[in-house]
Amino acid sequence: MKQSLGEFLELAIAYVIVFFILREWLIPIMQLTNTGGMHLFLVFIGMSLALSLFRVHPLLSGLVKFGYITWFVVFIYSPSPVLSGDTLPFLLAEWRGNMATILTGDFGQVSDVFRTVLFLVLIWMLVYLIHHWVSVRKNIFYFFAMTVFFIATLDTFSDYDGKAAIVKVVVLGLIMTGVLFVKRLWLQVETTSTVMEKWKIVIPMLVSVLLVSSVAYFLPKTGPTWADPVPFIQGVTGQDGNGNGQKSVGYSQDDSQLGGPFQGDNTLIFTASSRDRHYWRIETKDTYTSKGWIVSEGNFGKNVYESNTPILTSLQVGPPESERQIQLDIAVPMPFLIQTYGMLSVSAQDSTLFIQDEQTEKMNIEQQVGESKSLSNYSLSYSEPVYSMEQLQLSYPATLETMDSSFDRFLQLPNQLPQRVRDLASEITQKKDTVYEQIKAVESYFRTNGFKYDKTQAAIPGENQDYVDQFLFDTKVGYCDNFSTSMVVLLRSVGIPARWVKGFAPGTAGPVSDGLREYRITNDNAHSWVEAFIPGTGWMEFEPTIGFSGNVNIDYDIPLDTSDEEEVAQPERKPEQPQPQEQVTEKEQTKSTFSFDAMWLWMKKFAYVWVIIVVLLIITGISLFLQRKTWIPKMHVRAYRKKVADWSNFDSSYHVLLKQLSRIGLRRKDGETLSAFAERVDSALETDEMQKLTVVYEQHIYGKDKEDVDFAKLKESWEYLINRTIS
Repeated sequence: MKQSLGEFLELAIAYVIVFFILREWLIPIMQLTNTGGMHLFLVFIGMSLALSLFRVHPLLSGLVKFGYITWFVVFIYSPSPVLSGDTLPFLLAEWRGNMATILTGDFGQVSDVFRTVLFLVLIWMLVYLIHHWVSVRKNIFYFFAMTVFFIATLDTFSDYDGKAAIVKVVVLGLIMTGVLFVKRLWLQVETTSTVMEKWKIVIPMLVSVLLVSSVAYFLPKTGPTWADPVPFIQGVTGQDGNGNGQKSVGYSQDDSQLGGPFQGDNTLIFTASSRDRHYWRIETKDTYTSKGWIVSEGNFGKNVYESNTPILTSLQVGPPESERQIQLDIAVPMPFLIQTYGMLSVSAQDSTLFIQDEQTEKMNIEQQVGESKSLSNYSLSYSEPVYSMEQLQLSYPATLETMDSSFDRFLQLPNQLPQRVRDLASEITQKKDTVYEQIKAVESYFRTNGFKYDKTQAAIPGENQDYVDQFLFDTKVGYCDNFSTSMVVLLRSVGIPARWVKGFAPGTAGPVSDGLREYRITNDNAHSWVEAFIPGTGWMEFEPTIGFSGNVNIDYDIPLDTSDEEEVAQPERKPEQPQPQEQVTEKEQTKSTFSFDAMWLWMKKFAYVWVIIVVLLIITGISLFLQRKTWIPKMHVRAYRKKVADWSNFDSSYHVLLKQLSRIGLRRKDGETLSAFAERVDSALETDEMQKLTVVYEQHIYGKDKEDVDFAKLKESWEYLINRTIS
């Protein structure tokens, strides 16, 4: 059935509202599971809604969604590019492994890849169900009620704060319900009213909902009538945290006993206003005890810095011209400095000293030496480091043997470390040619071998059990401490210096003001990661924890192979016969070549983007071809409406109609007269308009009674027939 432009716009508005409601479903899931890549899930939701909106054929729609899901899991979980020879073996290995796990009934050990696919398929089915509710039933109340119940439940029984989300969902749901009710009411009443008359009902409803919602939001509110049920339920079920060994998340000084579940805590620690996303670094630790981390013994000095003076660390900094500032507002007093990568100096209003421990690189804040102090706000100057890929590819393992003895503490491992940990490290890195490739192989190992991120199911190692060995081979379930500690131990097992870093993850991104984005960092963002030493480059940060994405900037400055060009002898120009015009041309050619090379490097760096664009273009082309029976005649209708009604335009429009009839299977047979063909078309389409048009067309051909033609009626008949072929 033909869909008018007004109906299409109404459905488009409904789908936009559905998109924002589904976003409120997605946000708590991402936060509570500490899952990254939310924008990729939102793209899938938007794409699914768009395919439903444009009524793309189910087969083509399914192929597009299946292709996106395949690209999604390969892009996120596979260490190799999407279009590489390793993609198919990776997918087959995941399929075989997960099917074997499911058949044995061990559902808890399915991989993150399989869970992600199931989640995307669930979104696929949910969008299909919503499409049915919106376009067929004209009622979305059940989805609206489920959304409010879902968010309210999470707000009550988890760390997620859903107050703002509930308000947004209620407002969007009321608008959506009202619009669909008016739509359903209009279909039940036979009326010839115009679209404007329909919106005379919708607009007052929209204004009423927005006005009442705004007043309700800003009015003062009383406290809850009933007590919070969560403590009572936890007490009855024995989950009140007394004696169960559960810890609260957050920054802690003592890391000697790692493991065990964590209880969430969304207490705000500090806010940061910055142009860039940052990992917030506090300190490093170098000695692994098989249970956790301590600081090694040794004679290490302390450096004293004042406000606005250059600060030196073991880390790289970026170029001076890239210097920027971060404003930190501290909500919970801390006697130490929040650092960032590329930090140059600190600016504080009060006379403050920053005491840097050379062993851990932790910087305490003191009023004077020996007297701790906390700051409510200060600013950091930084220049983000950029690492050269060309230099990273020169980090051959043999260079590790020439390193200074000062790096020995970053190679320390306990004597009782199980041999299978060392064997696993050798297996992961044995086929890698450079130190950087070995580190990246260890970093990506956790994403493809069945590991799971979970704060509540992490185990505590037994008395004679190694913390890393338990995680790598027995449980494969844990949080950032498990992943980061395991990566450090694996790197040290193959002779790569590495250290354990503590601090905070980037936090929750907020609004942008004057080019600076606000980031809110809470106790839930307390985090640990890895710094590894690469010969020729220095210390570099890495992120092994599933669901977290690092913040490293790499310059892909790999030079092109120009050896053949250098071997070509260049003709020598005589000094006494200068040719200025040719020199300019040669410079322009060199500049053009340089630009082409730079563009080629840039395209190689973002190869996956171009692959996505090409795939989308192919899909768009296929979709346009399959839907040509619909959009081509619509284009002709719009064009014909703007033309002057005369014989020449009538002749061309009649031939357009013949082509459209041919597209839908009503082709004129050889030897068939126009009259007979018109009668057959009218019989198929259940009209008599084709015969009317054909009579006039024959008049035009044979020059009979042209003065009696009503072109306005002819245009109506022609457009009616075109629309019949579409429907």
